[in-house]
Amino acid sequence: MHLTNQQEFFSIYEVVLLLILLILAVGLLFFLLTFYKRILRISEDRRKQEYQEKIESLLFSFLFGEMSIKEIQEDQDFQKMFQSGLFQKVSIKAIISLHHSYSGAYSRKLEQFYEEAGFANYSVKRLNSRKWPHVVEAIRDLSTMNHLKSYPRIASHIVHKHPYVKTEVLIAMIKMKGISEIYKFRDSAMFLNDWVQSCILFTVKKHNIPAPPDLVDLLKSRNRSIVMLTVRLIDYYKSAEHYTVLSSFYQQTVDIKLKKEMALVLRKTESIY
Repeated sequence: MHLTNQQEFFSIYEVVLLLILLILAVGLLFFLLTFYKRILRISEDRRKQEYQEKIESLLFSFLFGEMSIKEIQEDQDFQKMFQSGLFQKVSIKAIISLHHSYSGAYSRKLEQFYEEAGFANYSVKRLNSRKWPHVVEAIRDLSTMNHLKSYPRIASHIVHKHPYVKTEVLIAMIKMKGISEIYKFRDSAMFLNDWVQSCILFTVKKHNIPAPPDLVDLLKSRNRSIVMLTVRLIDYYKSAEHYTVLSSFYQQTVDIKLKKEMALVLRKTESIY
């Protein structure tokens, strides 16, 4: 009997000891994984900094005529770094950042560099990603850099299953080819909610996209959301010709929400008495 109790004691002791060792092992493993991830992050940050300094040096040398694209591509450090996806990603961000800061000849040179140095290919490949944020990022990069060769590939994503991708495609189409792109959807079932419309209006304002000569024809669209967007575009462009047609359309429509939106626009011109 005494032996049995002693055996039970050792059995419980062994289980407790095993649990303690297991907890210690899991804790140690967690610590090592955290430490390893931290080392990787520090290493990646260092590489990002190195890549950032390299691409900025090359970009300024190109912009101010010190180096040609061919000379940059022949640079051994550039060739080695270009093999890294991280370098291409860092470089594209640097190019786009400068593109936002410059205009005119410098802006066009950056667009030239983006394509001819091979960075556009990286963005185009990301259009095929299964991860929708990567697709959105690729569309933004390509449209910002006015990469018209990729327009058909971008436009084909208008049927993408994710709504954010569809929105980004529509914005890119307008950014690259103007508001006339909306005509392609005038009789479609595509619904442009207020958030999408605000994104489009922001893009139009930011990039100073001119009004198409037949903007008011969109008031005849079967798509109510496109008609609403047209009213808001008319308000933005403030053209007397647009106001005249809008005033006539106001008298004809029976849609209460549209009528309220048009009234707000026309009231600014004292077109409603």
